[in-house]
Amino acid sequence: MRLGILINDREYREALAEKISSYDNDIFVNILDGKTKDSSGSLILTDIRPEDVESGVLEAIKARTVFLTDCNEEDRDGCYRVFKYDSVTNIVSELSLAYNEWHGTGSFRNHTSRLISALCETDAYSAARCSSLARQIIYRHGGKVLILPLSYINEYGKRDNSSNTLSRLLYSIHTGRERSPDSFTYTDSYGVSMLLLQPGLNPIAYLEEDELLSLTYGLAGRFDTIICDVGTCFRSENLTIMKGSDRIVYFGTGRRFTDPETILGTDACKKLIRIKLTGEADEAMAIDDCIKQIYVSSNNENDKNGDDRKIRS
Repeated sequence: MRLGILINDREYREALAEKISSYDNDIFVNILDGKTKDSSGSLILTDIRPEDVESGVLEAIKARTVFLTDCNEEDRDGCYRVFKYDSVTNIVSELSLAYNEWHGTGSFRNHTSRLISALCETDAYSAARCSSLARQIIYRHGGKVLILPLSYINEYGKRDNSSNTLSRLLYSIHTGRERSPDSFTYTDSYGVSMLLLQPGLNPIAYLEEDELLSLTYGLAGRFDTIICDVGTCFRSENLTIMKGSDRIVYFGTGRRFTDPETILGTDACKKLIRIKLTGEADEAMAIDDCIKQIYVSSNNENDKNGDDRKIRS
């Protein structure tokens, strides 16, 4: 997400820009002070009040503008508003909602969670590597971790489950009815969660883009980390998920002719982390380094709360 900040309060502006940049490495923040050449692709966050903007100008910019307010106000007249002294977490979530609606993607993700797409040179190793990554995340970082299979074959299935788990889960997400994760997932001995789906053909791989986005972002509200096991299934719907991920992890030997960069595109490749498949200690160390990169902005949660107070001052 590209964010342009147009705020008169310099101290608040600089503190907010610093915290948003460190909170999520995929948010590119520009201070709009008359020197920025191009902000056409940026969402605008400003402390200018909507009533102080000419009606014609307001109509032209309100789809891409979020207005900071000194008190909690509901959005009205089609304008997005966010309480300027709210936590950085809530501010980022509101900005994400506005940004995705502006770009027409509709669904938005809770940015307190991490969304990781995992690719693999061959499907034969994909499930094992995603499981290793998930276990190390729990060991090194903690939190609730779910593996979401996006390949055509589900390697995480359980035979003793109902066949309509996915439809019930999608219904609960669409209607906003909260359900305990235990009702649609199971957890292995390492604490990693998987959906209660049958092994074999994976129904998630046949969802249309809107349904897949709703499922992924809905689950992100229930788990701290979602690992999307893409394997080699580069269908267009999965590419959309990858481009919306915080990080893309690629497991490979380097011998495959097709490089993931040719599939992902320039912007998505900025999120790419490569891990060489060796089955040795260097691979385990590479996974540890990968986790450090993904959670670099999450390791100082206490500092985050302290800086929230700094913004409120």
